[in-house]
Amino acid sequence: MKMVKSLLLGSAAGLVAVAGAQAADLPVKAKPVEYVKVCSLYGAGFYYIPGTDTCIKIGGYVRAQYYYNAGGDNAGTGALTGTAVGEQSRSSPNDATLRTRAVMTMDTRTQTEWGTLRTYMLLGFTQDNIGSSSLYATRGFIQFAGFTFGKAQSFYDLFSSPAVSYFAWANSDTGDAGVNLAAYTAQLGNGVSATISAENPRRTGVFNASTTATNAITLGANLSNDNTTVRWPDVVANIRVDQAWGSFQVMGAIHDASAAYNFLTGIPTTAAGDGEDKVGFAVGVGARVKTDFISRGDSFQFQVNYTEGAMRYAIYTPTGTGSPLRFGGEGVGVGFFSDGIYTNGGSVDLTKVFGINASYEHVWTPALKTSVYGGYFDIDYGDAGASALCGYLQNTSTAFRITSTQCDPDFSFWQLGSRTQWNIRPDFYMGVDVLYTKLNTAFGDSTGATPQLGSQAPRTGYIFDDQDILSVTFRVHRDIVP
Repeated sequence: MKMVKSLLLGSAAGLVAVAGAQAADLPVKAKPVEYVKVCSLYGAGFYYIPGTDTCIKIGGYVRAQYYYNAGGDNAGTGALTGTAVGEQSRSSPNDATLRTRAVMTMDTRTQTEWGTLRTYMLLGFTQDNIGSSSLYATRGFIQFAGFTFGKAQSFYDLFSSPAVSYFAWANSDTGDAGVNLAAYTAQLGNGVSATISAENPRRTGVFNASTTATNAITLGANLSNDNTTVRWPDVVANIRVDQAWGSFQVMGAIHDASAAYNFLTGIPTTAAGDGEDKVGFAVGVGARVKTDFISRGDSFQFQVNYTEGAMRYAIYTPTGTGSPLRFGGEGVGVGFFSDGIYTNGGSVDLTKVFGINASYEHVWTPALKTSVYGGYFDIDYGDAGASALCGYLQNTSTAFRITSTQCDPDFSFWQLGSRTQWNIRPDFYMGVDVLYTKLNTAFGDSTGATPQLGSQAPRTGYIFDDQDILSVTFRVHRDIVP
Protein backbone atom coordinates (compact mmCIF):
# COMPACT_ATOMS: atom_id res chain seq x y z
CA MET A 1 0.00 0.00 0.00
CA LYS A 2 2.79 2.35 0.85
CA MET A 3 4.27 1.78 -2.58
CA VAL A 4 0.94 2.46 -4.31
CA LYS A 5 0.37 5.54 -2.20
CA SER A 6 3.83 6.86 -3.06
CA LEU A 7 3.25 6.29 -6.74
CA LEU A 8 -0.08 8.12 -6.68
CA LEU A 9 1.34 11.10 -4.79
CA GLY A 10 4.33 11.24 -7.12
CA SER A 11 2.12 11.16 -10.17
CA ALA A 12 -0.11 13.91 -8.80
CA ALA A 13 2.88 16.09 -8.02
CA GLY A 14 4.24 15.56 -11.52
CA LEU A 15 0.92 16.51 -13.07
CA VAL A 16 0.73 19.66 -10.97
CA ALA A 17 4.29 20.60 -11.96
CA VAL A 18 3.58 20.06 -15.66
CA ALA A 19 0.30 21.98 -15.46
CA GLY A 20 2.08 24.85 -13.69
CA ALA A 21 4.77 24.98 -16.35
CA GLN A 22 2.18 25.03 -19.11
CA ALA A 23 0.22 27.77 -17.33
CA ALA A 24 3.39 29.86 -17.09
CA ASP A 25 3.87 29.56 -20.84
CA LEU A 26 0.37 30.87 -21.68
CA PRO A 27 0.26 34.55 -22.91
CA VAL A 28 -1.27 37.23 -20.73
CA LYS A 29 -4.76 38.23 -21.91
CA ALA A 30 -4.40 41.18 -24.37
CA LYS A 31 -6.39 44.40 -24.06
CA PRO A 32 -9.15 44.84 -26.64
CA VAL A 33 -7.83 46.31 -29.89
CA GLU A 34 -8.99 49.92 -30.49
CA TYR A 35 -9.81 50.01 -34.17
CA VAL A 36 -9.71 53.33 -36.03
CA LYS A 37 -13.28 54.56 -36.41
CA VAL A 38 -14.69 56.81 -39.10
CA CYS A 39 -15.70 60.27 -37.87
CA SER A 40 -18.70 61.40 -39.91
CA LEU A 41 -19.26 64.70 -38.09
CA TYR A 42 -17.05 66.82 -40.36
CA GLY A 43 -17.18 65.18 -43.79
CA ALA A 44 -15.10 62.67 -45.75
CA GLY A 45 -11.62 61.69 -44.64
CA PHE A 46 -11.96 62.22 -40.87
CA TYR A 47 -11.14 59.48 -38.33
CA TYR A 48 -11.12 59.34 -34.55
CA ILE A 49 -7.64 59.34 -33.06
CA PRO A 50 -7.64 56.04 -31.08
CA GLY A 51 -8.28 56.59 -27.40
CA THR A 52 -9.60 60.14 -27.88
CA ASP A 53 -12.72 62.00 -28.96
CA THR A 54 -10.68 64.07 -31.46
CA CYS A 55 -11.21 63.62 -35.20
CA ILE A 56 -8.30 64.05 -37.62
CA LYS A 57 -7.94 64.33 -41.37
CA ILE A 58 -4.58 64.07 -43.15
CA GLY A 59 -4.80 65.59 -46.61
CA GLY A 60 -2.89 67.46 -49.26
CA TYR A 61 -2.05 67.24 -52.92
CA VAL A 62 0.68 66.80 -55.53
CA ARG A 63 0.68 69.14 -58.54
CA ALA A 64 2.67 69.66 -61.73
CA GLN A 65 2.20 72.91 -63.64
CA TYR A 66 3.78 74.32 -66.79
CA TYR A 67 3.76 78.03 -67.73
CA TYR A 68 4.52 80.08 -70.81
CA ASN A 69 4.93 83.88 -70.52
CA ALA A 70 3.85 83.76 -66.88
CA GLY A 71 6.46 86.13 -65.45
CA GLY A 72 10.00 86.03 -64.17
CA ASP A 73 12.08 83.15 -62.87
CA ASN A 74 9.31 82.38 -60.40
CA ALA A 75 5.89 81.77 -61.94
CA GLY A 76 4.26 83.19 -58.83
CA THR A 77 5.41 86.72 -59.67
CA GLY A 78 2.70 87.12 -62.30
CA ALA A 79 2.68 88.27 -65.89
CA LEU A 80 3.79 91.88 -65.35
CA THR A 81 5.97 91.89 -62.24
CA GLY A 82 9.61 91.41 -61.47
CA THR A 83 12.71 93.45 -62.25
CA ALA A 84 12.95 92.69 -65.97
CA VAL A 85 9.83 90.87 -67.12
CA GLY A 86 9.48 90.62 -70.89
CA GLU A 87 12.90 92.14 -71.56
CA GLN A 88 13.77 91.51 -75.20
CA SER A 89 17.13 89.85 -74.77
CA ARG A 90 18.62 86.41 -74.22
CA SER A 91 19.32 87.32 -70.60
CA SER A 92 15.66 88.02 -69.86
CA PRO A 93 13.60 85.91 -67.45
CA ASN A 94 12.30 82.52 -68.47
CA ASP A 95 9.69 82.32 -71.20
CA ALA A 96 8.79 78.85 -69.89
CA THR A 97 8.53 77.73 -66.27
CA LEU A 98 8.11 74.16 -65.02
CA ARG A 99 6.71 73.93 -61.49
CA THR A 100 6.19 71.05 -59.06
CA ARG A 101 4.35 71.48 -55.78
CA ALA A 102 3.49 69.06 -52.96
CA VAL A 103 1.39 69.96 -49.91
CA MET A 104 0.40 68.18 -46.69
CA THR A 105 -2.46 69.32 -44.45
CA MET A 106 -3.64 68.27 -40.99
CA ASP A 107 -7.09 69.13 -39.64
CA THR A 108 -8.16 68.14 -36.10
CA ARG A 109 -11.55 68.83 -34.51
CA THR A 110 -13.06 68.15 -31.11
CA GLN A 111 -16.51 68.94 -29.75
CA THR A 112 -16.62 71.03 -26.57
CA GLU A 113 -19.38 72.70 -24.59
CA TRP A 114 -18.44 75.94 -26.41
CA GLY A 115 -18.61 74.40 -29.88
CA THR A 116 -16.01 72.84 -32.15
CA LEU A 117 -12.33 73.25 -31.27
CA ARG A 118 -10.34 73.13 -34.51
CA THR A 119 -6.64 73.26 -35.39
CA TYR A 120 -5.37 73.32 -38.97
CA MET A 121 -1.93 73.43 -40.57
CA LEU A 122 -0.52 73.33 -44.11
CA LEU A 123 3.08 72.58 -45.08
CA GLY A 124 4.48 72.27 -48.58
CA PHE A 125 7.27 72.81 -51.04
CA THR A 126 7.51 74.36 -54.50
CA GLN A 127 10.23 74.11 -57.10
CA ASP A 128 10.33 76.18 -60.31
CA ASN A 129 12.59 75.07 -63.17
CA ILE A 130 16.01 73.93 -61.93
CA GLY A 131 16.14 76.20 -58.91
CA SER A 132 16.20 74.94 -55.37
CA SER A 133 12.90 73.96 -53.81
CA SER A 134 11.36 76.28 -51.24
CA LEU A 135 9.53 75.10 -48.13
CA TYR A 136 6.61 77.09 -46.82
CA ALA A 137 3.79 77.03 -44.27
CA THR A 138 0.73 79.03 -45.32
CA ARG A 139 -1.71 77.86 -42.65
CA GLY A 140 -1.50 77.30 -38.92
CA PHE A 141 -4.51 78.39 -36.88
CA ILE A 142 -6.78 77.54 -33.95
CA GLN A 143 -10.54 78.16 -34.02
CA PHE A 144 -12.63 78.09 -30.86
CA ALA A 145 -15.91 79.65 -29.70
CA GLY A 146 -15.96 82.11 -32.61
CA PHE A 147 -12.27 83.07 -32.30
CA THR A 148 -9.57 82.46 -34.91
CA PHE A 149 -5.90 82.73 -33.90
CA GLY A 150 -2.88 82.17 -36.17
CA LYS A 151 -2.22 82.23 -39.91
CA ALA A 152 -5.42 82.02 -41.92
CA GLN A 153 -7.27 83.70 -44.77
CA SER A 154 -8.00 87.38 -44.24
CA PHE A 155 -11.54 88.22 -43.15
CA TYR A 156 -11.52 91.01 -45.75
CA ASP A 157 -11.61 88.35 -48.50
CA LEU A 158 -14.62 87.05 -50.35
CA PHE A 159 -13.63 86.70 -54.02
CA SER A 160 -11.76 83.41 -54.53
CA SER A 161 -9.06 83.49 -57.19
CA PRO A 162 -7.94 79.80 -57.00
CA ALA A 163 -11.53 78.70 -57.52
CA VAL A 164 -11.53 79.98 -61.12
CA SER A 165 -7.88 80.35 -62.23
CA TYR A 166 -4.48 78.63 -62.08
CA PHE A 167 -2.60 81.95 -62.38
CA ALA A 168 -1.39 84.32 -59.67
CA TRP A 169 -3.35 87.12 -61.32
CA ALA A 170 -4.09 90.47 -59.69
CA ASN A 171 -6.81 90.47 -57.01
CA SER A 172 -7.25 91.05 -53.28
CA ASP A 173 -7.47 87.36 -52.29
CA THR A 174 -5.06 86.18 -49.55
CA GLY A 175 -6.41 82.64 -49.78
CA ASP A 176 -3.20 80.96 -50.90
CA ALA A 177 -0.65 82.79 -48.74
CA GLY A 178 -2.77 83.69 -45.71
CA VAL A 179 -2.00 86.32 -43.05
CA ASN A 180 -1.33 86.31 -39.31
CA LEU A 181 -4.44 87.42 -37.45
CA ALA A 182 -6.58 87.32 -34.32
CA ALA A 183 -10.31 87.54 -35.01
CA TYR A 184 -13.74 87.05 -33.50
CA THR A 185 -16.83 86.13 -35.51
CA ALA A 186 -20.31 86.54 -34.07
CA GLN A 187 -23.13 84.48 -35.57
CA LEU A 188 -26.18 86.74 -35.67
CA GLY A 189 -28.67 84.17 -36.98
CA ASN A 190 -30.22 83.31 -40.34
CA GLY A 191 -26.75 82.98 -41.90
CA VAL A 192 -25.67 86.49 -40.94
CA SER A 193 -22.30 86.98 -39.22
CA ALA A 194 -20.01 89.85 -38.24
CA THR A 195 -16.25 89.68 -37.77
CA ILE A 196 -13.64 92.00 -36.26
CA SER A 197 -10.02 91.07 -36.90
CA ALA A 198 -6.49 92.33 -36.15
CA GLU A 199 -4.29 91.31 -39.11
CA ASN A 200 -0.79 91.64 -40.47
CA PRO A 201 -0.52 95.01 -42.27
CA ARG A 202 -0.96 94.70 -46.03
CA ARG A 203 1.75 97.27 -46.57
CA THR A 204 3.39 98.49 -49.75
CA GLY A 205 5.20 101.46 -48.25
CA VAL A 206 5.57 105.21 -48.52
CA PHE A 207 8.14 106.76 -50.88
CA ASN A 208 10.24 109.81 -50.00
CA ALA A 209 10.09 112.13 -53.02
CA SER A 210 11.34 115.22 -51.21
CA THR A 211 14.18 117.27 -52.68
CA THR A 212 16.58 115.94 -50.01
CA ALA A 213 15.94 112.31 -50.99
CA THR A 214 18.48 110.21 -52.91
CA ASN A 215 16.53 106.96 -53.17
CA ALA A 216 17.32 104.48 -55.91
CA ILE A 217 14.28 103.49 -58.00
CA THR A 218 14.21 100.07 -59.64
CA LEU A 219 11.77 99.24 -62.39
CA GLY A 220 9.48 96.41 -61.32
CA ALA A 221 9.96 97.23 -57.63
CA ASN A 222 7.57 99.08 -55.35
CA LEU A 223 8.11 102.61 -54.08
CA SER A 224 8.51 101.39 -50.53
CA ASN A 225 11.77 102.66 -49.06
CA ASP A 226 9.81 104.49 -46.40
CA ASN A 227 8.01 101.89 -44.28
CA THR A 228 7.60 102.33 -40.57
CA THR A 229 7.86 99.29 -38.37
CA VAL A 230 4.59 97.58 -37.44
CA ARG A 231 3.15 99.91 -34.81
CA TRP A 232 -0.34 98.46 -34.87
CA PRO A 233 -2.02 95.77 -36.98
CA ASP A 234 -4.59 96.44 -39.66
CA VAL A 235 -8.13 96.45 -38.27
CA VAL A 236 -10.47 94.50 -40.54
CA ALA A 237 -14.23 94.10 -40.18
CA ASN A 238 -16.98 92.51 -42.23
CA ILE A 239 -20.68 91.74 -42.24
CA ARG A 240 -21.46 88.58 -44.16
CA VAL A 241 -24.56 86.68 -45.27
CA ASP A 242 -24.37 82.96 -46.18
CA GLN A 243 -27.49 81.38 -47.65
CA ALA A 244 -28.40 78.51 -49.96
CA TRP A 245 -28.12 80.87 -52.94
CA GLY A 246 -24.56 81.95 -52.06
CA SER A 247 -22.82 84.66 -50.01
CA PHE A 248 -22.72 88.44 -49.76
CA GLN A 249 -20.21 90.55 -47.82
CA VAL A 250 -19.42 94.17 -47.00
CA MET A 251 -15.93 94.75 -45.57
CA GLY A 252 -13.49 97.44 -44.54
CA ALA A 253 -9.99 97.90 -43.18
CA ILE A 254 -7.98 100.61 -41.39
CA HIS A 255 -4.26 100.65 -42.18
CA ASP A 256 -1.19 102.49 -40.84
CA ALA A 257 0.21 104.43 -43.82
CA SER A 258 2.65 106.56 -41.83
CA ALA A 259 6.14 107.47 -43.01
CA ALA A 260 9.06 106.47 -40.82
CA TYR A 261 11.07 109.06 -38.90
CA ASN A 262 14.46 109.79 -40.50
CA PHE A 263 13.74 107.05 -42.99
CA LEU A 264 16.40 107.76 -45.61
CA THR A 265 19.46 106.10 -44.15
CA GLY A 266 18.58 105.39 -40.54
CA ILE A 267 20.97 108.13 -39.42
CA PRO A 268 19.35 110.68 -37.05
CA THR A 269 19.31 113.84 -39.13
CA THR A 270 16.57 116.37 -39.73
CA ALA A 271 17.55 116.46 -43.41
CA ALA A 272 16.05 113.01 -43.75
CA GLY A 273 12.62 114.30 -42.85
CA ASP A 274 10.17 113.67 -40.06
CA GLY A 275 7.66 111.04 -41.15
CA GLU A 276 4.00 112.03 -40.87
CA ASP A 277 1.41 109.88 -39.11
CA LYS A 278 -1.19 108.85 -41.66
CA VAL A 279 -4.09 106.39 -41.63
CA GLY A 280 -5.15 104.63 -44.80
CA PHE A 281 -8.30 102.63 -45.40
CA ALA A 282 -10.02 100.17 -47.70
CA VAL A 283 -13.68 99.40 -48.32
CA GLY A 284 -15.16 96.61 -50.40
CA VAL A 285 -18.28 94.71 -51.34
CA GLY A 286 -18.66 91.33 -52.99
CA ALA A 287 -20.90 88.34 -53.59
CA ARG A 288 -20.89 84.71 -54.68
CA VAL A 289 -24.09 83.56 -56.37
CA LYS A 290 -25.09 80.05 -57.43
CA THR A 291 -26.71 80.51 -60.82
CA ASP A 292 -28.53 77.18 -61.11
CA PHE A 293 -31.38 79.14 -62.68
CA ILE A 294 -29.11 79.62 -65.72
CA SER A 295 -27.49 76.19 -65.74
CA ARG A 296 -27.13 73.65 -62.94
CA GLY A 297 -23.80 73.98 -61.14
CA ASP A 298 -22.94 77.43 -62.57
CA SER A 299 -21.76 80.27 -60.32
CA PHE A 300 -20.87 83.96 -60.43
CA GLN A 301 -18.70 86.02 -58.09
CA PHE A 302 -17.39 89.57 -57.86
CA GLN A 303 -15.62 91.95 -55.49
CA VAL A 304 -15.12 95.73 -55.74
CA ASN A 305 -12.46 97.52 -53.66
CA TYR A 306 -11.49 101.15 -53.11
CA THR A 307 -8.38 102.02 -51.11
CA GLU A 308 -6.47 105.10 -50.00
CA GLY A 309 -3.03 104.39 -48.58
CA ALA A 310 -3.77 100.64 -48.49
CA MET A 311 -3.06 99.45 -52.03
CA ARG A 312 -2.77 95.74 -51.24
CA TYR A 313 -6.42 95.52 -50.22
CA ALA A 314 -7.14 95.91 -53.92
CA ILE A 315 -4.07 94.06 -55.27
CA TYR A 316 -2.68 91.41 -52.89
CA THR A 317 -2.01 88.62 -55.35
CA PRO A 318 0.58 87.91 -56.73
CA THR A 319 2.16 87.35 -53.32
CA GLY A 320 4.71 90.07 -52.65
CA THR A 321 3.15 92.13 -55.41
CA GLY A 322 5.74 93.99 -57.48
CA SER A 323 5.14 97.06 -59.61
CA PRO A 324 4.20 96.36 -63.26
CA LEU A 325 6.98 96.26 -65.85
CA ARG A 326 6.96 95.02 -69.43
CA PHE A 327 9.42 95.54 -72.28
CA GLY A 328 8.19 95.17 -75.84
CA GLY A 329 9.87 96.26 -79.07
CA GLU A 330 11.01 99.88 -78.70
CA GLY A 331 8.82 100.58 -75.68
CA VAL A 332 8.51 99.87 -72.01
CA GLY A 333 5.36 99.87 -69.90
CA VAL A 334 5.73 100.69 -66.22
CA GLY A 335 3.83 101.68 -63.11
CA PHE A 336 4.73 102.04 -59.44
CA PHE A 337 2.87 100.66 -56.43
CA SER A 338 2.95 102.55 -53.14
CA ASP A 339 0.76 103.43 -50.18
CA GLY A 340 1.73 107.09 -50.46
CA ILE A 341 4.28 109.74 -51.45
CA TYR A 342 6.17 111.85 -48.90
CA THR A 343 6.18 115.35 -50.39
CA ASN A 344 8.38 118.42 -50.00
CA GLY A 345 5.76 119.88 -47.67
CA GLY A 346 6.40 117.07 -45.19
CA SER A 347 3.03 115.39 -45.65
CA VAL A 348 2.09 111.99 -47.06
CA ASP A 349 -0.24 112.02 -50.07
CA LEU A 350 -2.04 108.68 -50.02
CA THR A 351 -2.21 106.66 -53.24
CA LYS A 352 -5.74 105.78 -54.37
CA VAL A 353 -6.60 102.45 -55.99
CA PHE A 354 -9.87 101.24 -57.49
CA GLY A 355 -10.11 97.56 -58.30
CA ILE A 356 -12.78 95.13 -59.44
CA ASN A 357 -12.69 91.35 -60.00
CA ALA A 358 -15.41 89.11 -61.40
CA SER A 359 -15.79 85.56 -62.71
CA TYR A 360 -18.38 83.18 -64.11
CA GLU A 361 -18.04 79.39 -64.12
CA HIS A 362 -20.11 77.12 -66.35
CA VAL A 363 -20.42 73.37 -65.72
CA TRP A 364 -20.72 71.53 -69.05
CA THR A 365 -20.88 68.06 -67.50
CA PRO A 366 -20.17 66.79 -63.96
CA ALA A 367 -16.56 66.25 -65.09
CA LEU A 368 -15.99 69.33 -67.31
CA LYS A 369 -16.20 73.02 -66.43
CA THR A 370 -15.01 76.37 -67.81
CA SER A 371 -14.52 79.69 -66.03
CA VAL A 372 -14.15 83.20 -67.45
CA TYR A 373 -12.58 85.77 -65.10
CA GLY A 374 -11.07 89.22 -65.14
CA GLY A 375 -10.05 92.32 -63.25
CA TYR A 376 -9.46 96.05 -63.71
CA PHE A 377 -7.25 98.31 -61.56
CA ASP A 378 -6.70 102.07 -61.61
CA ILE A 379 -3.87 103.66 -59.59
CA ASP A 380 -4.14 107.40 -58.88
CA TYR A 381 -1.36 109.36 -57.17
CA GLY A 382 -3.27 112.58 -56.60
CA ASP A 383 -2.00 116.09 -57.33
CA ALA A 384 0.49 116.53 -54.48
CA GLY A 385 1.92 113.02 -54.72
CA ALA A 386 2.22 113.13 -58.52
CA SER A 387 3.93 116.54 -58.43
CA ALA A 388 6.47 115.40 -55.82
CA LEU A 389 7.19 112.10 -57.56
CA CYS A 390 7.59 113.71 -60.99
CA GLY A 391 9.86 116.39 -59.59
CA TYR A 392 12.01 113.71 -58.07
CA LEU A 393 12.14 111.59 -61.25
CA GLN A 394 13.06 114.56 -63.41
CA ASN A 395 16.01 115.49 -61.20
CA THR A 396 17.37 112.22 -59.92
CA SER A 397 20.60 110.77 -61.23
CA THR A 398 19.70 107.21 -60.25
CA ALA A 399 19.05 104.34 -62.65
CA PHE A 400 15.50 105.43 -63.48
CA ARG A 401 14.65 109.01 -64.46
CA ILE A 402 12.30 111.01 -66.68
CA THR A 403 14.01 113.27 -69.19
CA SER A 404 10.78 114.98 -70.30
CA THR A 405 9.01 117.80 -68.49
CA GLN A 406 5.74 115.94 -69.09
CA CYS A 407 5.07 113.43 -66.35
CA ASP A 408 2.04 111.48 -65.15
CA PRO A 409 2.65 108.52 -62.76
CA ASP A 410 -1.00 107.40 -62.82
CA PHE A 411 -1.59 104.10 -64.62
CA SER A 412 -4.05 101.22 -64.97
CA PHE A 413 -4.12 97.62 -66.13
CA TRP A 414 -6.67 94.91 -66.78
CA GLN A 415 -6.67 91.14 -67.13
CA LEU A 416 -9.02 88.65 -68.80
CA GLY A 417 -8.66 84.89 -68.66
CA SER A 418 -10.39 81.55 -69.11
CA ARG A 419 -9.75 78.17 -67.52
CA THR A 420 -11.13 74.79 -68.60
CA GLN A 421 -10.81 71.84 -66.21
CA TRP A 422 -11.46 68.12 -66.70
CA ASN A 423 -12.12 66.20 -63.48
CA ILE A 424 -11.13 62.64 -64.40
CA ARG A 425 -11.95 61.61 -60.82
CA PRO A 426 -13.18 63.71 -57.89
CA ASP A 427 -9.58 63.78 -56.63
CA PHE A 428 -7.74 64.08 -59.98
CA TYR A 429 -7.99 66.75 -62.67
CA MET A 430 -6.16 68.37 -65.56
CA GLY A 431 -6.75 71.80 -67.01
CA VAL A 432 -5.59 74.67 -69.23
CA ASP A 433 -5.72 78.38 -68.36
CA VAL A 434 -5.11 81.32 -70.73
CA LEU A 435 -4.62 84.88 -69.41
CA TYR A 436 -4.34 88.19 -71.29
CA THR A 437 -2.91 91.24 -69.50
CA LYS A 438 -2.95 94.86 -70.74
CA LEU A 439 -0.87 97.57 -69.06
CA ASN A 440 -1.79 101.22 -69.71
CA THR A 441 1.59 102.62 -68.76
CA ALA A 442 2.45 105.44 -66.41
CA PHE A 443 4.21 108.44 -68.03
CA GLY A 444 2.47 107.51 -71.27
CA ASP A 445 1.95 111.14 -72.27
CA SER A 446 5.64 111.92 -71.82
CA THR A 447 6.42 111.89 -75.52
CA GLY A 448 10.11 111.31 -76.11
CA ALA A 449 10.88 110.50 -72.48
CA THR A 450 13.34 107.64 -71.98
CA PRO A 451 13.90 105.73 -68.74
CA GLN A 452 17.57 105.13 -68.05
CA LEU A 453 17.62 101.38 -67.40
CA GLY A 454 21.30 100.71 -66.82
CA SER A 455 22.08 96.99 -66.69
CA GLN A 456 18.41 95.93 -66.75
CA ALA A 457 18.14 96.07 -70.54
CA PRO A 458 20.44 95.69 -73.56
CA ARG A 459 20.04 99.41 -74.37
CA THR A 460 20.01 102.58 -72.28
CA GLY A 461 16.68 104.03 -73.37
CA TYR A 462 13.14 103.01 -74.20
CA ILE A 463 10.02 105.01 -75.03
CA PHE A 464 7.12 104.67 -72.59
CA ASP A 465 4.34 102.73 -74.29
CA ASP A 466 1.38 100.52 -73.35
CA GLN A 467 2.18 96.81 -73.20
CA ASP A 468 0.34 93.51 -73.26
CA ILE A 469 1.14 89.84 -72.80
CA LEU A 470 -0.60 86.49 -73.35
CA SER A 471 0.16 83.76 -70.80
CA VAL A 472 -0.73 80.06 -70.84
CA THR A 473 -0.49 77.34 -68.19
CA PHE A 474 -1.31 73.61 -68.00
CA ARG A 475 -1.90 71.85 -64.68
CA VAL A 476 -2.10 68.22 -63.48
CA HIS A 477 -3.38 67.85 -59.91
CA ARG A 478 -4.09 64.91 -57.57
CA ASP A 479 -5.53 65.28 -54.07
CA ILE A 480 -4.12 62.93 -51.43
CA VAL A 481 -7.53 62.88 -49.77
CA PRO A 482 -10.61 64.05 -51.75
